[in-house]
Amino acid sequence: MDPIHLTIFHTNDMHARLDAMSRLSSLVRRMRDEAKAQGRLTFLWDAGDAADRRSRLCSITKGAGFADILNIMGYGLQTMGNAVALPYGPQAMADVAKRANFPILAANCRDGFSPLPEGLEETAIIPLPYGLKMGVIGLTAPWGGLYEVFGLHFPDTYLLTRELIEDLKNKDVAVIVVLSHLGLEEDRRLAETLSGIDLIIGGHSHDLLPHGEMVNGVLIVQAGMFAEALGRIDLELNPQDGRIINASARVFNISEDEEPDPAVLEVIASLESEVNQLMLQPVGILEESLDLDHYQECDIGNLTADALRLRMEADAAVVSSGLFHKGLSKGTVTLGDLDAACFSSANPCLTAFRGSQIVEALERGLDPAINQHLHHGFRGTPIGIPQVSGMTIQFDLNAKIGNRVKSISIQGEPLSSDRIYRIAHTDAETMPAYGYFQLEADQQSRHEVPTIVREAIADFFSQHETIQKPIRGRWQPFPSRNGEKTHV
Repeated sequence: MDPIHLTIFHTNDMHARLDAMSRLSSLVRRMRDEAKAQGRLTFLWDAGDAADRRSRLCSITKGAGFADILNIMGYGLQTMGNAVALPYGPQAMADVAKRANFPILAANCRDGFSPLPEGLEETAIIPLPYGLKMGVIGLTAPWGGLYEVFGLHFPDTYLLTRELIEDLKNKDVAVIVVLSHLGLEEDRRLAETLSGIDLIIGGHSHDLLPHGEMVNGVLIVQAGMFAEALGRIDLELNPQDGRIINASARVFNISEDEEPDPAVLEVIASLESEVNQLMLQPVGILEESLDLDHYQECDIGNLTADALRLRMEADAAVVSSGLFHKGLSKGTVTLGDLDAACFSSANPCLTAFRGSQIVEALERGLDPAINQHLHHGFRGTPIGIPQVSGMTIQFDLNAKIGNRVKSISIQGEPLSSDRIYRIAHTDAETMPAYGYFQLEADQQSRHEVPTIVREAIADFFSQHETIQKPIRGRWQPFPSRNGEKTHV
């Protein structure tokens, strides 16, 4: 009996770099053909985050359309990353899975040990020659509990994985692979902690390991980011028991001179046509254009704050300027116009805050260390100052940071520091470190999921025949001693 020769090509964290993906596809087709000609079994797997909402093919379809690209590239397995599930909710994975020709694995994406969300699978079992089998376990990053807003409380990764390893061994699986979107440090810990794993194909941390690395006898590989490289693993298996005799890993950089894959370009063009039709759908009519300014009170911020306050039946609303990438022109507004202005995946929220917390949040919003920060989640915009609804703020930028808010009124009444107010916002305003609001240990927000802020704005448009420019003056410069006013 001859040894079994396998070649697994792998990618991770391509993040919708479409040009690079089309070149990578050309290289992988050529290399797969060469490996097959040598008598090798070949596979192409992805370790998560192939899509990204930076591409409208993803943002408009909430990731579902993007599966068509991976289908034509020939992927046979993928582990769920966070590029779709975290912005749009694990519920979105059902639509992704319907269009994918391959299983999507995420064994730990669940509430405790309850069933997985629709569209996801724990493991995949792949038949090999001589009646042998290879098992693949998919794991994704818990993101510090952020999935809890979707009602999911991830189980202990190590306990779960140990149980899955035992289950696969009970099914006579010879080789066990973890297709991981946990990040390199967690992959190392997994290899050090658990026995029974033969190979970890990783992602999430964007590491490029030219020849992989061995940790506790486990080969760990990762191929960088942005479809700039293709990983290749060559395995030689004992035909009697499936034991790995030899294993090697390499990474191949994708040349700018590599010709794009025509099949991928054709699918991208088809998706562009599909998305263009969706983007032409009218959302509503604006009587006047709405401007955007990340450091001043602005029209699109005011409109969104108004929409959230009414939607969530709140006393007031606070929204980050960084959710917006451009304003809106007067006349008919299409879905494409709205997506270009706000493709954020933030969800509408409602939280009961004390008046003192509101003051602290607005002070943070006037702090350049916060409002000028370029957070990666905002995809190129600064966090900006808070845009508000249902409140009026007097401020003085000449005052010391932390003492710039001079007065606040909510619904026409002076704010009371001890009173509880219902504040509408998104999860962007309560994010750790750079959010305006800092949630206390026992403070809970009500998240409206899987609704995203763009959809909340669209619903607001649908409730009116035309939309007028929102009233300004929510931020009012505090008169200085000489009568002059300061500005945000």
